[in-house]
Amino acid sequence: MKIAKIILSIITMLFATLGLVKILPFDITNPIMLVSLATLLLLRSVEYKNNRDKGGFIITCLTAVFVYVVVIYNVFIG
Repeated sequence: MKIAKIILSIITMLFATLGLVKILPFDITNPIMLVSLATLLLLRSVEYKNNRDKGGFIITCLTAVFVYVVVIYNVFIG
């Protein structure tokens, strides 16, 4: 799980940088960056659940769901 978190962190930072420097259009990089960030949050919430930290699990899981909803709204509706 540690390797997956490192890879998702690198993807998030890479696409954020590519969008900010305008190498790729921000319309393309923003959803990719946010999906990898939400997946990273879901992995972290699984770690909280395994450590039996119910509060951290609920907060990170709800945050990940919110980020997924924002991505879906931006890609399909907005």
